[in-house]
Amino acid sequence: MSERPEPNSAPEDNTAVEASTEAVSPESDATEQTPQVRTPEAAPAEAEASAPAHKQVSDSSLTAKAPKVGDQIEGRIVKITGNVAFVDYGGKSEGYIELSELRDEANNLTLNEGDSIEAEVIDVRGAVRLSRRRIVANAGKQQIEEAFKAGAPVTGSVTGTNKGGYEVRVMGMRAFCPASQIALHRVTDQLSMVNKDLEFLITDFQNGRNLVVSRRKLLERERESRKAQIKVELENSINVGEQLQGRVTDLKDYGAFVDLGNGIEGMIHVSEISHDRVNHPREKLNKGDAVEVQVIRVEPGRGRVALSMKALQGDPWTTFAKSLEKGQSLTGEVVRMQPFGAFVRLAAGVDGLLHVSAIKATERVGHPNEVLKEGESIEVQVEKIELDKKRIALCTPEVYAARHTPIEGVEVGANIKGKVTKIEKFGVFLEIKEGVVGLIPNVEMGTDRGTDHSKRFPVGTEIEVKILEVDSARKRIRLSRKALTDDSERGAYLEYKKSQKQEAPKSLGTFGDLLKAHLDGQK
Repeated sequence: MSERPEPNSAPEDNTAVEASTEAVSPESDATEQTPQVRTPEAAPAEAEASAPAHKQVSDSSLTAKAPKVGDQIEGRIVKITGNVAFVDYGGKSEGYIELSELRDEANNLTLNEGDSIEAEVIDVRGAVRLSRRRIVANAGKQQIEEAFKAGAPVTGSVTGTNKGGYEVRVMGMRAFCPASQIALHRVTDQLSMVNKDLEFLITDFQNGRNLVVSRRKLLERERESRKAQIKVELENSINVGEQLQGRVTDLKDYGAFVDLGNGIEGMIHVSEISHDRVNHPREKLNKGDAVEVQVIRVEPGRGRVALSMKALQGDPWTTFAKSLEKGQSLTGEVVRMQPFGAFVRLAAGVDGLLHVSAIKATERVGHPNEVLKEGESIEVQVEKIELDKKRIALCTPEVYAARHTPIEGVEVGANIKGKVTKIEKFGVFLEIKEGVVGLIPNVEMGTDRGTDHSKRFPVGTEIEVKILEVDSARKRIRLSRKALTDDSERGAYLEYKKSQKQEAPKSLGTFGDLLKAHLDGQK
């Protein structure tokens, strides 16, 4: 048996029955008069007792066709009581529907007394039982199918999560949204999306049996539709060098994304956050932070805007480097080490390189960590400053002293004679003074390629050379025979140019002057 409403008394209906009985025949009993008001086959006594008291007898109720299971009816809610609502659909008796079918997910009634309703007859044994489930489902299914074919978005409520994604309710139907399709970026906290009403695209329909939806595809489509508009806005409203204000929306290993308004998002590369070394944006920024930035690059075609925070902070490196002098002593902190050397923090945002060869004057160091530790404070001296490359070369005091202690009688740029002491594949060694030997590399010999220097310049041969470089720390002197030849040729050329200017011919004069000179000569 199907569920039925509990019977209750209806004194008003009894009065109506008695009045009708008197009009037909005074001797008639109540049993004979009952069919004029309710049809026993359509509404048993217990359902009839539950019907609303205000139901009146009419000619239409006497002639109405009995409903059948599966019929769809349209009616009006005439009474809500207990767990059911009674519906007048023009039949001999009212039908009833469970209130659970009229409540939303928040358990609030969606229809009230006097509202129209469309329902389906699901049981006629006793009182007529109605249901909206199939009608609502079919209507929702049809709307969902139309949205699927048209590619139109639908609103869905995220009701829970499962292993692969999210459970979504769309127009009363269950749907599945994969975890990767709930947003443009990966959502780490799945529960944060539950109990939210969101818009989705239907990606798989399968006659409504297995609905699959995607919010990401909708967001991507909306983003694509915005590209043309963003391109115009970038071309017309964003200029390189402009200072803007924005809010940090996301942090990645490589940089921070900033909302600039009007749907435009820019990125601050990690190297543009500060003049100090920043390993990750979260060291300086948090989501939601308001920031002031400068536009350093705009790519309208790709919808990209490159931003910089450090461009507005001034350049501490250049300011500091310009105050330095070669040989200046400084104290710094070893901040990191590489096989080729150690980086020393000299000031905020300013690091110098202490090359591995500039740590010890007399010992070979394979790796800086053999003699230094990160965080250690050390004394250094400025060896070289390259402002254009933003490089500061450092060395320890002992190395600086060794490198810059002059060798007596040996100066860079001087011409000097010496005797060949040894010949190697890479060059010729020349003793330029007692106990002082320099090297003439092959490229500086000034000879043709493939020349056998051992035959042309045997040991003991005297050669005149030019001193190119002196490394006092390593006791190395670089010499050049070629440079001496180049200097000689350059000097000869300059002398020739000078003599040409002195012997420049005088003007030939006019044709008349030339003719007079010729005639005078004939005399």
